[in-house]
Amino acid sequence: MEKPARAGIFSLNRTGEESIQDCVTDPLSAPRQRLLLVEDNPGDASLMRSHLAEVPTHPFDLLHARTLKEAIAILHEGDTSLILLDLGLPDSQGLATFNTLNALAPEVPIIVMTGHEDEDLALRTVQQGAQDYLSKREVNSRLLARAIRYAIGRKQVEDALAHERDLLYTIIDNVPDRIFIKDLNSRFIKTNQSLASRFGLAHPRDMIGKSDADFFALEHAEIARRDEESILETGQPMLDKVERETLPDGSTHWVITSKLPLRDKLGRPAGTFGISRDITALKDAEEALATERNLLRSLIDHLPDYIYAKDKECRYTLDNEAHRRLLGIGRLDQLLGRKVVDFFPAKLAAQYDRDDQAIVRTGAPLINHEEPAVDQMGNQRWHSTTKIPLRDLEGSVSGLVCITRDVTDTRLGQERLEKAYSELARNREELMRALTDLQGSHRQLKEAQGQLIQAEKMQSIGRLAAGVAHEVKNPLAIIRMGLDHLAQEIPVANTEAQLTVRDMREAIQRADGIILGLLDFAKPREISAKPYNINEIIDKTVDMLRYPAKQSKVRFIRELSPQLPEVWVDSDKLKQVLLNLFTNAIHALSDGGTVTVRTRLKVLEKTDLTRTTDSRNAHVFHEGDRVAILEIKDNGPGIPSDKLAHIYDPFFTTKEPGKGTGLGLTVTRRLIEMHGGTIDIRNRKNGGVTVSIWLKV
Repeated sequence: MEKPARAGIFSLNRTGEESIQDCVTDPLSAPRQRLLLVEDNPGDASLMRSHLAEVPTHPFDLLHARTLKEAIAILHEGDTSLILLDLGLPDSQGLATFNTLNALAPEVPIIVMTGHEDEDLALRTVQQGAQDYLSKREVNSRLLARAIRYAIGRKQVEDALAHERDLLYTIIDNVPDRIFIKDLNSRFIKTNQSLASRFGLAHPRDMIGKSDADFFALEHAEIARRDEESILETGQPMLDKVERETLPDGSTHWVITSKLPLRDKLGRPAGTFGISRDITALKDAEEALATERNLLRSLIDHLPDYIYAKDKECRYTLDNEAHRRLLGIGRLDQLLGRKVVDFFPAKLAAQYDRDDQAIVRTGAPLINHEEPAVDQMGNQRWHSTTKIPLRDLEGSVSGLVCITRDVTDTRLGQERLEKAYSELARNREELMRALTDLQGSHRQLKEAQGQLIQAEKMQSIGRLAAGVAHEVKNPLAIIRMGLDHLAQEIPVANTEAQLTVRDMREAIQRADGIILGLLDFAKPREISAKPYNINEIIDKTVDMLRYPAKQSKVRFIRELSPQLPEVWVDSDKLKQVLLNLFTNAIHALSDGGTVTVRTRLKVLEKTDLTRTTDSRNAHVFHEGDRVAILEIKDNGPGIPSDKLAHIYDPFFTTKEPGKGTGLGLTVTRRLIEMHGGTIDIRNRKNGGVTVSIWLKV
């Protein structure tokens, strides 16, 4: 069970040391104590109550248990100060009764009360931990009160001593330092686990009676023996001695050891005691640090860069030979405590000092800072300097460390290289401008040449077409009149002849259409432009094609922007363009489909001007122009990719024979360009064709 707290245990005396006497309290002067009487005889229990009632001031509360089981239950409640125990109980007899209660509450003192004189049993119970053994026949109130007071006091002292002993042993056995006590002959009489483990022993008792010679090399054992003899002879301690221990296997370790004289109660020498700490790692670190320090000093002195350090007041505290050569001095003592103003011109020194003070003040480093400098001859130089703050153990800036490299040659070479690069870049820019101008001129020349060739071809074709049209038109008119005359002479009943005449009339009409197309191609009439709402022109054109669209199961979808402004166009020619484009779409949708017509207004951006177009007037559009865009999309099979580049060529057609003249798109583009616009025809990704027409607003 949990040990109850006791007032006064481990109080401190005036010197700050724990005193056993100070922690013992008198039960009769303390608050009321809870006593447990374990007695099965009612008469004896009544007698004990009478004795306790006669104690002055009656400081006890008595609890009575008749069996061991009842006693255990009361002990579990806690706060029991002492047990008066009869060893003979109904449920337990003899020494076993005491052992059970003592094991359950070892912190509670027990006085054994018996009606039988048994010296052997009395001795055994006391050896097992009982505070006293009293005979019921001989006890009185005074004797009982004294026994209770002494039992509680002795228990307090025992607990305090045990606590001090446990605390001391806990400290000794768990500190990493090696603690030992020796007799006058330097033999171990007490050590801790750390020292035993140092020699590979399982327990400190394995060292008892042995000396240093059993564990160390003879040389170290002799030195340790002489030290201890000197301590015993002079009575003076040996404190913080750093020494190297050598084991029999030849391994060495560094330790720091303190040894003091051990005296008995009369102050006579009884031996020595001491504590030793392994500092091998510290010594290794010191040696490594010394090696690194020597290496660093060697590097600093032999590097060609200027290396130096300063304190918080920006005074020199360290430098290397290269730096001293720069300053024109030969020894370090000529530098220590001085500032940059003692070695450099005032203007440069002021700048250097401002940089140093900023680093000390802010702790921010200065990395690869190029700055002007002068040498001892007054020549202009350039230095690349890095300065970093030097901090103490608390992290505060205590100075700065600097390294400077002369980069004059590099700086001059870089300036020459930059000048050469600048000249080269300038020449390259001039060359690129000339090349760009040449490429532009060449492109314009090719475009002009192509346009001239195309214009000449078109003019030749136009003249040829006009001549052919004039020559063919008159004979066709005579043939048409002849057919009209013959049709009147052929009887109606002659069906075969009537069909032949009809076929001839249709052929003449197709030929007449070709002739009209040739005339439009050769010399289209001048446009007569006026402001029109092109949405209305689109609606009228779609209405004109209502019947052929219905026959071909083609549905027109109109998405016409109501915000579209009026556009200057020749309405008849725009209708002709739309008729050609709508008719082509209807012919392409032989199995039915949809034709979507969309209009919108757009302000051109720079990216819009890069769109691919075959129009020869694409250059007339500029960024910021307002353009009316007319798009016609169908979901037909599209135009074969190998034929897409020839769709504007005269007499080129993808339609079946008898369904097209091959002049529709040629005339359409010509009419759009006469309006100052562009036309672009492309295949759609998912099938069909998109026709885009741009007209300036």
